[in-house]
Amino acid sequence: MSLLRNTLMALILLTIAWIGFIFITFILAYTLFPALEYTDGSLTLGLLRVALGIAVIMLWIYGWYTLTKMSLRKMLS
Repeated sequence: MSLLRNTLMALILLTIAWIGFIFITFILAYTLFPALEYTDGSLTLGLLRVALGIAVIMLWIYGWYTLTKMSLRKMLS
């Protein structure tokens, strides 16, 4: 039963990761592409978009790290 539970937890973890990756990719595309194409015409707005994109990806990486660490501790205990 433990193998089944661990396999299920790994699948759930991968599903959460892919859904998060798709969501984060959408957010980054929405914030960074206009800044890269310089469609706004404002340097300040472009820099804020880039800063927001960097903050979002950093938070996603930290959240993924925390989720993985918690899941692995749960699987190995």
